[in-house]
Parts: sequence; structure tokens; C-alpha cells
Amino acid sequence: MLRYVTRMFADEWRQWTPSIAVVAVVTTLVGLCVHQFAWTGDAAFHTAVDAAGVPVAEFRILSVTIGTVIALVAWVALTVVGRAGVHTTRSSYALWLLMGASPTTVFAATLLVLTLVATCGAVIGAAVSTLVGFWAVPAFNVAVAPDADLPGFTATWWAPAATILLGVATAVVGGVLPAVRASRTPPSAALNTGGNEQRRAASTVLRIMAGAFFILVAAGLVVAAGFAAQLGSTSPASMFNLAVDASGSALIAVHLLCPGLVALVFRALHGVLARTPAAAASLGVRAAADRVHFDATTIAPLAAGLGGIGLLLCSVRSVAALTDALQPGTRTDLTDVWTIVAVVAVCMLATSAAVVALSARDRGREIALLQAAGMRGSQVRSLIASESLAMALAATLVALLPVATAGLVVALVSRAALGSVIVSWPVGAMGIGAIASWLVLFVVLLVPAARPLRHGPSTQLRARGA
Repeated sequence: MLRYVTRMFADEWRQWTPSIAVVAVVTTLVGLCVHQFAWTGDAAFHTAVDAAGVPVAEFRILSVTIGTVIALVAWVALTVVGRAGVHTTRSSYALWLLMGASPTTVFAATLLVLTLVATCGAVIGAAVSTLVGFWAVPAFNVAVAPDADLPGFTATWWAPAATILLGVATAVVGGVLPAVRASRTPPSAALNTGGNEQRRAASTVLRIMAGAFFILVAAGLVVAAGFAAQLGSTSPASMFNLAVDASGSALIAVHLLCPGLVALVFRALHGVLARTPAAAASLGVRAAADRVHFDATTIAPLAAGLGGIGLLLCSVRSVAALTDALQPGTRTDLTDVWTIVAVVAVCMLATSAAVVALSARDRGREIALLQAAGMRGSQVRSLIASESLAMALAATLVALLPVATAGLVVALVSRAALGSVIVSWPVGAMGIGAIASWLVLFVVLLVPAARPLRHGPSTQLRARGA
């Protein structure tokens, strides 16, 4: 089995490149946290810090905060890639079942392919994090205590191994449940795209129930913010905690309800474009709507990333504004916030790009068929641009719910504290995020179309045996 799995991976390594890149990016961030943790626990570092009179906790508090965020983002990114990787190869394993392979063999083969992909990315990430660590870890520690005489960074031998293990294990864990489903799914249902309606309906009901619960939690916290004065929760710290709790609950609800919310956005966009002469753009939105169940897997991490960045910036900037109003001249350092924003943005964009690339591996044949039907190259590009724009716009609109929740809490608490409303809306960050998402998704969707657009549809159709 190992020989066949290795051959299958070697034959289709290009389609796994985006997934390997995501694993490499995420494990690089994880590896930097592991190196920082290992170095701040080293005896030489402790001796230097004690001599400088700086508490070791100052180096650990901020690194633990950023490390926790990276761990959560890594878990989401790697499990999403793991699920998407299994989903896109389920038809291949359905053929194995048709040829007599046992469910156990299919399950093992599924996880073996995923392990190969994760290992390639994790090894790259561990190597990069070790090299970058010689600059990043000292720079981070100097920023925490610029006057301390710290020793040069020394990489710990077990840090790269721990990084690889964490990266591979997380990605494989994300693919376990889809692998079980792939091994137990009848071949006819796996080969037929419409064969999972009952299972999909059951999971939809569970998602809606869980999403409604978290919406109620967020609504309750917003109501509580209206009584901040009576509750004695008008300090900047109380406002921040309440805003993050409420908007975090809304963010979880958005992630759970993403397929339904995205379908509504696509339906509205298609309804608007259908009344305009932009036929190719309308067709692109319709294509996104037809793939809503898989696109939701793409859009969910993107919406969660945009929503998380938006609610964090809204909460932190509003707290800084409230603090300055209560205590003028107070200095606020947002370095850690921007570090978290950068981490979330890179990971969520990379994850969405990888999932789109996996789902778009057969798009070359689709584009060739559209060309054969008479669609010009400019129209194909317009279709792809509108499809990627619809996905980016859907993610941004869905992400506005947790941001609006944070802003509402901040407005209520600041009014109770000052008698006036202070809210710092992250308009610029959300706009940049939407544009960056559109460009990344457009490039990823355009790659499979490059060959038929360059050589014409006949080459692609012959290659696919059409």
C-alpha cells in the first residue's frame, strides 16, 4: 500500500503544493514559539535575566499570549487543510473500494497521504523556523527588555523535532473523521456528488442549533453591556473583556452558520447581477453559489480570520481611546496586537488559498468546455474575477457580524463611562482584508485556467480524455 500511496502522491504533487505551503507557514510560526519557549527556559538565559534584574515572566507573558493565538490559528488552519485534502481525494478512494479494497485499507491510505503532505510542509517549517529563530527570538526578547544584557540565542535540539511532530499530528487529526467517512461511504455515493444529502442535512441541523446558542450568548452579553454602569464594569479592562467575550461568541456562531450565510450572500449577488448585462460576472457568482458547500469550507476560515482581526482591532483601539480619555497621555503599545493580526491574516489567507487550490484541480477542463462553447478569454477571466470577488465579499460581509458586536459593546460601555460613545471601527483593515482576499483567490482560481487560456481548449480536453 505504501508504494501505491507514494506513487499517487508523486503523480499529483502539484495539487498538494498549496497544502504543503500552508503547513510550512503554520509550522514556521509554531516553531518560533517552540524555540522561544525552549530558550526562555534555558539556564544561561535565566542567569542573564536574573543578573539584569528583569523578571522572566515578562518574557513569557507576551510570548504565551501570542503562542496561544498561534496555536488556535494553527489548529484551525491545519485541520481545515486536512479535511479538504481528504474530501478532494474521496473519488480516488471510491475507485479503490470498487476494485475490492477494504475500508481499513482506504482509511490507512487516506491518512498516509495526508501524513506525507503534512511531513513535507512540517519539515520545511521546522527548518525555516530554526533559521529565522536566530534573528526573531533575540529581537523579540530585546523588545521586551531593551536594557538587559542577554546572551546569544542557541537553538535547542528538540525544538525542530517537536515542531514537526506538532504540525504533522494536527493536520492528521483534522483528517481522521473525514477519512473514516471516506472509508465507510459506499463507492456509488462517493462518486455521485449528490449522494450525501441526508448526512449533510443532519450536520446542518446541528450547526444551526449550535450557532443559535452562541448568538444567544453574544446577545446576552450585549444586553449586559447596556447595564455596565449598574454592574460597575466601566473600566477599560472590563470593556475589553466584555467586548471580546461577546464578539468571540458571535465569531463562533458565524463559523458554524457560514454555509447558510454565504448561500444568502451569493443568492443576493446573483439576483443583482442577473438584472445587468454582465453575463460573465453573473455566471461567476452562480458558479460560486453552486459550490457553496465546498466554498463554505474555503470562506469559513477566511471569514473567521477577518472577523477575528476586526473584533480585535475594534476592541483594542477602542480601549486605547477610552484609556486616553480617562487618563490623558497614557502610552499604549500595540506591537503584540499587530503581531497577532499579521499571524491571523497570513494563516487564514494561506488556508483559504490551499482549500481553493484543492477544489480547483479540475477547473481546467471546465474552463476548456466554456471556451469550446464560445466563451472568449476575457469573459473567462471576468467569470473568475467575479467568482473570487463573490467569495471575498461573502467572507467580509459575514465577518462584519462579530465586528459589529464588539463595536456595540464598546459603544454601550463607553457611553456609561464617559457619557459619550467612543468606538474605533477597523474600516481600513477590513477593506484591505477584503481586497487582499479577492486578489489571492483570483490568482489561485486563475492558475488552472492558464493552460486552456494560453493553448486553447483542445489541449486540455485531450489531456482529460474528453
